[in-house]
Amino acid sequence: MYFFFHLFTGIVLGFLFSEIFHDRRGLIPCTLGAILPDLIDKPLGHIILSSSIGYGRIFTHTLLLALLIVAAGIAYWRLRNDPSLVALGAGILSHQVLDLMWRQPVNWYYPLLGSFQGNNIEGFFWIEFLAEIHNPFEVILGGMVLIMVLAVLFHSRISPILKEKRSVISLIMTFSALVFGSLAGILIGWGLGGHTLKQIGWGRPEELILGGIVIAAASLLFWRWQNITGRL
Repeated sequence: MYFFFHLFTGIVLGFLFSEIFHDRRGLIPCTLGAILPDLIDKPLGHIILSSSIGYGRIFTHTLLLALLIVAAGIAYWRLRNDPSLVALGAGILSHQVLDLMWRQPVNWYYPLLGSFQGNNIEGFFWIEFLAEIHNPFEVILGGMVLIMVLAVLFHSRISPILKEKRSVISLIMTFSALVFGSLAGILIGWGLGGHTLKQIGWGRPEELILGGIVIAAASLLFWRWQNITGRL
């Protein structure tokens, strides 16, 4: 999966967490956790440890680390009534799942099956950057993420406007829920049929299925937010 879909997934999970537990403190940690493995492992593997490992799915892409953070987070939540750490672990785990890490069992189950494995690609970061900007789906997601961030940052300023346009906002949320729900159904069905979408970098059926599940979760959020102006 590409960067912005990981980020989008973290935001969706964070909002789901907030809705289920009525606690917004997990939103930012969950979002951060969804991109943290790449922020740590890619520079570490391709730059610092390029001569020894030379691969970008290593330490923070391991199942052991994710489970340890989740377990520590649950304990911290019970002791301090703070869900931040468990949300961080959930975000990291979502990243690993979207990267289909079970297809790289030596790395995912490290250190149980031996040392890290992978191929060092010359010019990796430039190749990744070009793939990112030439992916239309990522460009769209990047725009959506930017809108979400701006909405959070300027919440106090836009709240009065949203309340005045309550019916319009409700219609937009309903439309978004239907569009996202339809897209999710198409992606999941396409993936279950064994198809791929290499045009957007989803070269395996599992990626379509998982991507569809994330988009379906976003659809549920939009549906729930039809009356969001009443909670502003």
